Amino acid sequence: MEGSVNKKYLRKRDYITFSMARFAASAISGLAQGYLLIFYTSVLGIEPITVGVMFLISKIFDGLNDPVMGTIVDKTRSRWGKMRPYIIFGSIPFGIIAIMLFLPVTSMPSSFKVFYMYFTYFCYDIFGTMVGVPLDGLPALVSPNSDERAKLISVSRVVGSVGDQSALVLFSLFMMFLKLKYTLMSIGIVIGVLAPVFLILGAVNVKERIPPSEENIKITDGFRYLFRNKQFLSMICSNLLTFFRNLVSASIVYVVTYIYFNGSLNIAFALPGAVASMLGMLFAPKLKRKLDSKQLFILATVFHSVALVIVFIVGYEVHWIITSLLMFFAMLPVGILNVVPHLMAIDTLDYWEDKTGKRQEGVCFAVMSLRSKVSSAFKDFFLSWLLSFFLFAVPLTSITDHSPMQYRFTQKGIFMIFTIIPAVLNLVSIVPLIFYKLDKKTMGEINLRLSEKRKASFEAASGGQNE
Repeated sequence: MEGSVNKKYLRKRDYITFSMARFAASAISGLAQGYLLIFYTSVLGIEPITVGVMFLISKIFDGLNDPVMGTIVDKTRSRWGKMRPYIIFGSIPFGIIAIMLFLPVTSMPSSFKVFYMYFTYFCYDIFGTMVGVPLDGLPALVSPNSDERAKLISVSRVVGSVGDQSALVLFSLFMMFLKLKYTLMSIGIVIGVLAPVFLILGAVNVKERIPPSEENIKITDGFRYLFRNKQFLSMICSNLLTFFRNLVSASIVYVVTYIYFNGSLNIAFALPGAVASMLGMLFAPKLKRKLDSKQLFILATVFHSVALVIVFIVGYEVHWIITSLLMFFAMLPVGILNVVPHLMAIDTLDYWEDKTGKRQEGVCFAVMSLRSKVSSAFKDFFLSWLLSFFLFAVPLTSITDHSPMQYRFTQKGIFMIFTIIPAVLNLVSIVPLIFYKLDKKTMGEINLRLSEKRKASFEAASGGQNE
């Protein structure tokens, strides 16, 4: 019976194929986020300010695009479910756009290049949302068993983090043989061709097992959901403030270039952190069985902050290997913190269904997606402001150039951005969770009631068919 909260529903194939889909989506987003700026400025020759304005407009567009897509998903009723159709039919256009993003239209007039940039990027935004929102929401529907959902999210996030770095691997490989513009075009083709295959396989193989609510969802309900579901609102506010934590990874390139004077050390700092983060993701489901999501979030946040304080106290005048090793331990809880918000989001969905009878996965994960984009924008702004505050002198050529030399004050400031500043400010993300009431006991009661409701609904439907 599918109403049981303890029954196992997912097969090994489900974990593999869904993780492949997550790998594919992360590969495209990793390629776009990591290399579009350099493609627009260095290959197409578009002014950085023009690119910046386009990115700003796209963030405003996302403010409407994501919640509307979430509501459309919640209104969907089909034989494939409410999430899977958008992944299946959106993946091929998404792959095509990934290829188009990096076509080197260098021989065209400047006005055409700007138009092409806007057209392809907004198409990327639209199809990325079309695929990304249901892909994020699908784990909430694949099983009534919360342990299985936690494991699926954890495993797929680990594989997704590998996919996020796939463009970096391909870039290093192709740059050995090709010029920059052909390297980026080749990466776009490889990822754009393979990603739809993985996405479709994942969507076809994974079954939606939690039925949608009977009540039809209005477009306006999508925007009200954020403010009416107080548990979701407190969780989102908390996660919005985690952008302080992202200062650590964003400042690595400045640390290795202007403190250790070796830009090639970037991978020596980034890789251990990525490995530590993946280990944290793998352990998250096991820890979730002993602690509720709120406890896990708070403990991981405090651990991360304390570890960063230790790195700050040790200082940057030690050998870079010591700093890198210390950062490995500091980044262990980050993997947990990358998984827990999605577990909390699913808990708020169950809470809302228990309270109102409505289940709005689409809106929930659309807002989660928007939160991620807004946090990224806040991080970029705050990092820029801090660098200016610490009198950072812009390089004469590129970020890998060590000239001009930075002030001692600036070097100390960069190390503070890397350690003590995110350590202190990241604790602010705990404050909104004062209002988050979904502890282990409460969720156990909610899941039991939902299980009984689904069982009764299933039996009623079966009885009606037998009459």
